[in-house]
Amino acid sequence: MMQVKTLVWFRADLRLDDNPALFSACQQGGVIACFLRPKQQWLQHDWGYNRIRYTERSVLDLQTELQQLNIPLLILEADDFRQQGSLLINLCQRLGIAQLFANEEPELNERQRDLGVQKACLEQGISCQFFHDQSLLPLGQVLKPDGTAYRVYSAFRKQIVQRIEQQPIQSLPAPSIQNKPELNCLLDGLPLIQLQPEFDVIQQRWSASEREALNQLECFTGEAIGLYEVQRDYPANEQGTSQLSHYLATGKLSIRRCWLQAQQIKISNPAQAASAQCWQDELIWREFYRHLLVLNPELCRYRAFKPVTEHIQWRQDAEALTRWQQGQTGFPLVDAAMRQLLTTGWMHNRLRMLVAVFLSKYLLIDWREGERWFMQHLIDADLASNNGGWQWAASTGTDAVPYFRLLSPYRQAERFDGQGEFIARFVPELAHLPAKQRIQPKGYVENYPAPMTDLKIGKDRMMARFKALQ
Repeated sequence: MMQVKTLVWFRADLRLDDNPALFSACQQGGVIACFLRPKQQWLQHDWGYNRIRYTERSVLDLQTELQQLNIPLLILEADDFRQQGSLLINLCQRLGIAQLFANEEPELNERQRDLGVQKACLEQGISCQFFHDQSLLPLGQVLKPDGTAYRVYSAFRKQIVQRIEQQPIQSLPAPSIQNKPELNCLLDGLPLIQLQPEFDVIQQRWSASEREALNQLECFTGEAIGLYEVQRDYPANEQGTSQLSHYLATGKLSIRRCWLQAQQIKISNPAQAASAQCWQDELIWREFYRHLLVLNPELCRYRAFKPVTEHIQWRQDAEALTRWQQGQTGFPLVDAAMRQLLTTGWMHNRLRMLVAVFLSKYLLIDWREGERWFMQHLIDADLASNNGGWQWAASTGTDAVPYFRLLSPYRQAERFDGQGEFIARFVPELAHLPAKQRIQPKGYVENYPAPMTDLKIGKDRMMARFKALQ
């Protein structure tokens, strides 16, 4: 038995592989880990059942994996971030902890909480260290020469690539087996909880295993990545994307591990280099939004990146919002996408853009309504990516699509679901129709609604509202 020295606090980094806080702690020995479930805080942050249950399953998988290393994972209840801080100090004092290690998070409330924890640790004589983890480069440190944040993706991407070329990305291995720490009976009275995995239809679709995450990464970068560049925009092809977003959202998979796998493909297989680079570019979009969240904390408060767009007069139409949410708009590809979200807890990336443009532009409903709906239903719900994507689509964000540029639901279906295969899968009312009719039904279709709006009227209305800001 070894005396406990270091407490590793897991949050959105639920893995062994390439985990800076865990690796550093294990280099010193005497490690114990904890996860503090802030359920009320999650709800305040619009997390829904899918994301909460998936996170809890991911924690249970982590607990099992840590047991193999002789590292206990204590799972405790802490309703909100304030309780997390006091509970951590209590735990450290009970166990005689000298060091608290954790990995950084980009969100505003989380960073404020961590500052409070650091201050409390300092007052109690406990060493507290946070490690760079959720991004390729340290959060908030990719800046323009004048010291301000990048507002355009292309310039940010150029800087990221240059810096990685100068100092290549590195990763850490999973720790080796540790000497079992001595806990004695010091845990009496703590709010320990036993998580129970729940497997509804949606949860059954998504593995919460780190081993499965690494295996999926190997499979994708081994074969599928070669077709990623040409197939990623076609939602009917379930193998056209990496299927890794849920693992990245909970930290089951390291962003650095993903980058290095793609980088290895570029070196070892020149024929797939362009496709691997295409995937890396998508990883940089994820990076971009995380850095923005740190440098522009108002984004975490539901504020538009472009302040002038706060003055847009959005429509208040509860019925229209409900029809969009339930996939009953009368526009087949939009409805198929929204029903995919409701039935699987996930939505193809191109369709996320389409339905966001449809809600914020054609229906002129506040993008925050859509952002909230996505957070409440996505298995891979992630504030930085979700907020960045919605503000891009609504033309309120950084590097946003120009407000006059739209995504036609009919044109998008013709280009990326030409046979209506995806539409038929999620809108069975149209499955019996020929391909062209699935994309844009003509006349009455039993049990399927007529289009809820005229696209031209919606476009003209949106154009007028945005022009009024000038």
